[in-house]
Amino acid sequence: METTEPRFSQTLPPLDFDGRGTSTIDPAEIDWKRVSPRYVKVRLISRVLWSVFWLLLAALPLVGSSLGNWGWPLWLTGGILALVAIWQIWLTVLVRGRVKAIGYSERRDHLLKTNGVFFRKVRAIPYGRIQYVDVTSGPLESRLKLARVVVNTASSASISIPGLPTATAEQLRETLTDLSDAKMVGL
Repeated sequence: METTEPRFSQTLPPLDFDGRGTSTIDPAEIDWKRVSPRYVKVRLISRVLWSVFWLLLAALPLVGSSLGNWGWPLWLTGGILALVAIWQIWLTVLVRGRVKAIGYSERRDHLLKTNGVFFRKVRAIPYGRIQYVDVTSGPLESRLKLARVVVNTASSASISIPGLPTATAEQLRETLTDLSDAKMVGL
């Protein structure tokens, strides 16, 4: 008895790495919709707040040693503070690029999301697996009229698309809800 391999309809071409010898995970024909440039402000403010927190935490050994309560050498406590400061500056510099790398694409059978500057990631969520779609907005996002779309599946997989204009986020939620209902009927 002869076995045949199953045939699947392709919604994306095989990853040929664009034929130029470069290894990219973004197929060339995908038109990514990018998040709002205003989202950079949200990420920068958040990054600065976290940087202040980590710098204050890293300064504790220096202050404790200066007061004589801790017996740590100055070079160690100063080094810890310097490393944390350099790391926080580096993370702040990366904010703009990280925001520019966030994108999504609505395909025929699934939603794609990409992000990452150095380590690129592309995730796909089939419409038929979507359980519910949330639209959320924190205080900074609300002030800039931005929202985040969170797509959840039954298998606890979820993707979050931040930095969308509120109207776009609401429209995407409606579209994904309609597509998930239509595709779930066929399962």
